[in-house]
Amino acid sequence: MIKVEIVAHSLSPQGDELISVLCTFPRIILAEVNTHRMLSKNTSSSRAIPFEKMAEAVHNNPFIPIAWQKDHKGMQGTEYLVDRKHENAVYEWLKARDFAVKQANIMNSDGVTKQLANRLLEPFMWTTMFITGSKEGWDNFHALRNPVYEWEY
Repeated sequence: MIKVEIVAHSLSPQGDELISVLCTFPRIILAEVNTHRMLSKNTSSSRAIPFEKMAEAVHNNPFIPIAWQKDHKGMQGTEYLVDRKHENAVYEWLKARDFAVKQANIMNSDGVTKQLANRLLEPFMWTTMFITGSKEGWDNFHALRNPVYEWEY
């Protein structure tokens, strides 16, 4: 589940705001968050988490997209899969998760380091990040990365 908690919000005597948040989100969007240099970030590492714990977390609480965009040109689509196609996308996603967990377990039991075995699980992981930025930095981030989803089940 996506979670965001404001842990600090300060105002300088000159009126500048500084906002720090602790957030949990799908790891597959980590690269998108990291492109914003106006924000200071620190992220949990999948290399530091024991393999068994990561595999269990991915199996029990995988990231599953809430909406499935249809194939499109450009950076942001506007049409979504619905009904059976939506259900099938979720089904196939969970099959891929099961296969990734199985293969990661095989590799780990063969002695492959968690730093590599955990990488197979990343599309299905959640990550936690501490982010600090000015109000202007946050406004820029939201303007670029806050899509509006419209779909019906």
